[in-house]
Amino acid sequence: MNLERLGSITSELSSNLLKAIVVPQGGLRAWFARHRSSAQRNKNGRPEARPERELDVSTAEFPAGPVILMGGTPVPDEAVVAAVHLSGGRSSRVAIVPAAASGDPEVAAAAAARAFTRFGMKQVEPLLLDSREKAADPQWAARLREFDAIVLCGDSPSQGLHVLQSTAAAAALREHLQAGRLLVGIDAGAAILGSRLFLHAADDASTVGLGILPALLIDWGFSGAQRFSRLVRAMSAPEACAMMGVGLDTCTGLLVSDGEAKALGEATVTVLDPWERGTPSEDRPGGLKVHLLTDGYRLNFRTRRAFPPERQEAEVR
Repeated sequence: MNLERLGSITSELSSNLLKAIVVPQGGLRAWFARHRSSAQRNKNGRPEARPERELDVSTAEFPAGPVILMGGTPVPDEAVVAAVHLSGGRSSRVAIVPAAASGDPEVAAAAAARAFTRFGMKQVEPLLLDSREKAADPQWAARLREFDAIVLCGDSPSQGLHVLQSTAAAAALREHLQAGRLLVGIDAGAAILGSRLFLHAADDASTVGLGILPALLIDWGFSGAQRFSRLVRAMSAPEACAMMGVGLDTCTGLLVSDGEAKALGEATVTVLDPWERGTPSEDRPGGLKVHLLTDGYRLNFRTRRAFPPERQEAEVR
């Protein structure tokens, strides 16, 4: 079985199926050999020394407030409904922040706002925080603190990082979450929230994200063998041994709260876990555990275990 075939699994699963599989790495064994040594790994394939806390998903400190990630338009109704409830209802104030927009920020903000106004939310306001100068201005950061929920949107991860990285606005986003309020990331606005991200769709190189969701590499618009293979390669790197990679399809979302993730929407969330990958051998090729989560399925980052929907949810369906 090759990676191209495995990449198509995400579109072949039925809407009520969750599986955890191990991805064969036969084609990447030479790559593993170049990047591992017996001195770096013990007999179980794990690093002798634990990585830094922010790069270990099982010990990382997740924010107090909920985060909803959406992989692309059209956004799933289930994720928007969850956002309405978690923000405090239809009368809550929601800021649409197109910090990651490569084009007209007003157009990007208007498109994201429609996902919420069509569900009857009355106070959805564009906040055109579209430059690093604005993000560094304490007055703009103070404006962020006025809202019950903040939605980051746009199509360019590099633009989003340029605007927000190490600014007063980024600090305000963290304070917003620590106060228990909702943060939503759509498209590139979701990708920049992790510890790592891919800056460009056709580039394997990853870079440091905002780290609001620690120890995660988040990829949006995730579909097809090429994106799957790229995430496999990123999660196979030694520095990613205790992280997880999250691939968000369009029409799907992921609610992250208190170290647990819940899939929302009709498509699939792909989560790659390298922690049990082991050292390749003749009897056992190296592998990554892959969780394919559909609507209602959960994954606890601390225990690295996936669970089906709660019984009440299943009965409603």
